[in-house]
This record gives sequence, structure tokens and C-alpha cells, in this order.
Amino acid sequence: MPISDMIRAALPALAAALALAACDAAMVGDAPSRATVTVAGGPVIIAGPSGFCVDRSTLNVTDAGAFALMGDCALLGSGGSGLSRSAAGAALTASISAGGLAGEGDDPASSLAEIAAFVQTPEGRALLGRSGRSDGVRILATRPEGDVLYVLVEDRGAQLITGVDARFWRAFLEVRERMAVLSVLGFEGSGLDEQASLNLLATFVATMKAANGA
Repeated sequence: MPISDMIRAALPALAAALALAACDAAMVGDAPSRATVTVAGGPVIIAGPSGFCVDRSTLNVTDAGAFALMGDCALLGSGGSGLSRSAAGAALTASISAGGLAGEGDDPASSLAEIAAFVQTPEGRALLGRSGRSDGVRILATRPEGDVLYVLVEDRGAQLITGVDARFWRAFLEVRERMAVLSVLGFEGSGLDEQASLNLLATFVATMKAANGA
């Protein structure tokens, strides 16, 4: 599958995903801090760092993959939204694709290199930004670290979701033979700088790997 199609399948528009009702019966029995989703016939556990829980109202599972938003556990427990300001000053998103990071016979490292090149194109910038348009979107950094690619995105375009910083990190990795795209959405005025956001995302990546036995 072309890299563009892989990323498109793994990155549903955030606003559209939030508008969908939860539809994953497999969450029954999961702790609030995690969700087990069935993607392409196999289970994948979405789990976040300490203090973050899955906003069940945002969980969406389709043939193409799964999406979930994670927010402050205390706020979610009181009926709030995962987009509410958390103690860490951020919300987290996880998108799981039905396909793997690499196609049959492909090297995952080569796929990460292809993604790093693709996100610099107009189509890539449009897919990684939140506004859905390439104009106003810049890729400020790409940082491959082992089997993970971190990408710093700036989207100055019209935002469908208000209150979040224009700059945010995304991470690309493979979990249980499925491509996962994880993101940190910092809130405006929260004081969460780029390094702290990257550190939080790295913790999110480590938590996802551990939960899935990687």
C-alpha cells in the first residue's frame, strides 16, 4: 500500500472522529486507562501514560482502523471531555491502521524513511495537519529514534478544534503488526513546551509498546 494511503487510513480528521459515538464492545472489562480494540481481526491495546484515560465517547472502530482520544482521568470520571485541560496540559490521540507499517517483504525502517520524506510534500502536510489543508502547515522536525518516527507539525490553518496549540508532535510506529500514529495535543497557554510535549509522547509510545508486549 502506498505511504499516502497508509497515513490517510490511519489519520481520520479529529473533528469527525470526535463526532462519532463509541462503538467498541471490546472495551468491556478494560480499565479506564486502556481500551482493547479489534483491528483487522487482531486485538490492539490503546494505553496512555499515568493520569490519562480513554474518553469512551470518542472511541471509533471501523474496517480501516481505530481512533481514541485520551484525557485527564479525573476530568473524564466527572463527566468531562478528553479535550479538557489535563494536569499535563495536553490531550492524547491514538490512531491504529488496519495495515502494518511496512508491506509484505518491506523493511519497517525503510517505511519510516519514506514517511519522513512524504510528510514534507503538500499531500503529506495536509494529512498531518489538523486543518486538512497543506497551506499553513509546516513540518518543523523529523526525528527517527529506533523503530519510531517523531514528527513536529505546525498548523496555522483554520482549526476545527479550538484551544489547542498550533504546534504538536506525532509519532509513527508499529504495534502488533498495525501502524499506530500517536499525537500530543497541547493546550494554548498551558506552558507545555516542545521538549515536554516530545517527552510526553515518548512516554505514550513506551506505554503503548509495553501494553502490547513489544
